[in-house]
Formats: sequence, structure tokens, C-alpha cells
Amino acid sequence: MKYSWEGTYCEEPSWEGDPEGLCILHSLVPEKDKKAFDQAFKDKMAREDYDFREVFFPGPISFIGHKFNKGVNFRGAKFFGWANFREAEFADLADFSSAKFAQTAIFEKARFSGQALFKNTEITGEADFRGATFDGHTVFHQINKERGISKAPPLTAFFQYLSFGPWGLLRFQDLSLDQASFLGTDLRRCEFHNVHWHSYRGRQVVYDEMLLREKGESSLVGFAPAFEHRLDYEGLCVSIEELYRYLKLNHEKEGDQKQAGDFHYGEMEMHRWANPWRRWFPFSWSNLYWALSGYGERPLRAFGWLLGLIGGMGLALSYLGLKTHPGMGTGFRPAVVYLLQQATLIRPDWAEPVTLGGQMIGAMSRLLIPAQLALFLLALHSRLGRRR
Repeated sequence: MKYSWEGTYCEEPSWEGDPEGLCILHSLVPEKDKKAFDQAFKDKMAREDYDFREVFFPGPISFIGHKFNKGVNFRGAKFFGWANFREAEFADLADFSSAKFAQTAIFEKARFSGQALFKNTEITGEADFRGATFDGHTVFHQINKERGISKAPPLTAFFQYLSFGPWGLLRFQDLSLDQASFLGTDLRRCEFHNVHWHSYRGRQVVYDEMLLREKGESSLVGFAPAFEHRLDYEGLCVSIEELYRYLKLNHEKEGDQKQAGDFHYGEMEMHRWANPWRRWFPFSWSNLYWALSGYGERPLRAFGWLLGLIGGMGLALSYLGLKTHPGMGTGFRPAVVYLLQQATLIRPDWAEPVTLGGQMIGAMSRLLIPAQLALFLLALHSRLGRRR
């Protein structure tokens, strides 16, 4: 009787083993009578009373395949063991706000026909939503949020191969998706607001890429619908490339151009990996684009190559020999000036190479230096433009 919410009171009788006089369902005693709890839980389910606010589940609990024909309320519920909602169907509102899952929360192949709320929810183990279907608006907000000085556990979640009805939409807000997998999911049906992604070498990445990098393809094929064939390495790269493409489009639409640039980099990276030729041949266009400018997203890298190209060709030209007018120097600096004039289509009449190798370097400078300069300007524009 001590629990009340918005004028509704707990109608279960007090359990004699609880020091605060709470009922067997709400008692926080870890060793509470399992038989009495199971009976009270069974009776509650039999009368389709799905109000589980603040209920403390002392051990594993199973709702496998259960059809909730009306709204369910698990607000503030505490699951001391794993909670299994595999293939459960939620016909109306499913509220898991402020619930605490001490172990794995399994919603594999569950169906949410109405709104679903996971606000301020804490999931210590894995959150498994693989193959789930969403027909309504679902919100994941401040999952595993740090409270006070206590450090929140990282959220490990699998939102793989999700399905959406005509009005299905997922909203992720104010949380970390550092360890969340979205393989096979159409991210055009997802919204991301103030989300923290995994950080890798100065860019934001989806966790699927890290799983593929660090653990190989076996870490990403643990589940797939029956109609999905097992993806090989190249197929996984294509699927992750699609994730990045949709994330890029989402963030461009929201005006978050900084993260859109990171996801463009990831999209191009997965495109390069998806083909053995592009991945392994050093002079493939994809490899050159990555190495010389970071897919048009790394101006410092492009600028470094530009300086190195001018300096290297200048050294080679000064070594091979440069003929100048009497009284003029023939070292490194005149060679650099000569190359820059060549690159800008100015034909210098004060100097000319004296060997065939020098003539070849002069000719290549007309192509290579402008091309690298263009990559640098493209990367600089992309980087600065995305910070407006």
C-alpha cells in the first residue's frame, strides 16, 4: 500500500517478510519468497494486469511470446536477473522508463505496435533488439545516464535487422551508441539527437565497423532473419557502407555537417574494403583518394602530401640538373620555383632541365601538383564548410 502513482495505489497485500511492509512484488528484499512472488506474478498476468511499476523481479523472468493486448507499464521496475521478452507483442504503449536491468534485456523479434518508451532506463547487460518490429514511435533517451558520482555502465545493444511499419520510427537522444550495432537496419527510419558514437582515429564511427576491424566477420553474423543469407566479408562491408550513407543523409538533413563528414569518410572506407581490388591494390583510385586526402575530408593530410610532392620533385630535379642563365643558382630553391611555374602553366624561359629525367619531372609537375592542390582545396572546403 506504500506505492502510489498518479492516484493509483498498489492493491497487493503486504508481505510479512518485508521490513517496510511492502507487498511481495514491490519488496526489495533480494531473498524474498520465490514461490510467493511467482504466484503473485502469475495471478497478475492471468487477470491481464500489466501495471508493473516499481516491481522488483528477484531473478530471471520470461515473457517469451506473450501478447500484451493493452498497455504495459514497467516504469521503475527492477530486474535482478535477465528479462526475456523474445517474440512478445505489445499492442499498445510499452513504458520501460527508469527501469533497471541488472543483466541482459532480450527483445529479440518482439513487436511494438504502439509507442515504446525507454527513458532513463539502465541496462547493465546487453540490450538485444535483433529482428524486432516497430509500428509506432519508440524513444531511447538517456540510457545508462551517469547519476551523481556513480559511473554508468556502457550500453551494449544490438539493433540489427529491425523492421518498421508505416509509422515506425526510432528516436535516440542524449545517450551513447558507442557499442551499438545496427547491421541490416534501415537508418532512414531512425533519428539521432545529441548521440555519442564510437571514436576511432579522430572520427565518429558505427560500432559495426569496429567489430569488423577488431573481431572479424563472425562477430556480425550472430543473427539474421531466415530470408537473409549469411554475409561474407565483402557483403558486411556493403551493409556497413549503407549504414554510413543513411547516417550521412540524416545528419545533413539535421544540419550536423561535422558528423556528416565523418560518416562520409566511413561510407567511402567501407566502399574501399568491399572490393579486394580496391582494398589491396596500392594504386587503385579508392586507395589513392584515401591516402592523398582522406576521401576529401582530411586537409592536413592533403597539404602534407602537397608539400612532400613539391619538395621531393624539387630535390630530384636539383639532383638531375637544371640549366639556368649565367649567374643564377641551380640548387633546390630554383628547382622548386621552376616546378611551381610549370604547375601553373607558366613556361619559364630562365631555366630548363638538362637530362631526360629532369624533363619528365617537369612534365609530371604540370599534372601532379595541380591535382594534389585540388584535393587539398576540396578537403579544406569540406572541413571548413561543415563547421559553419
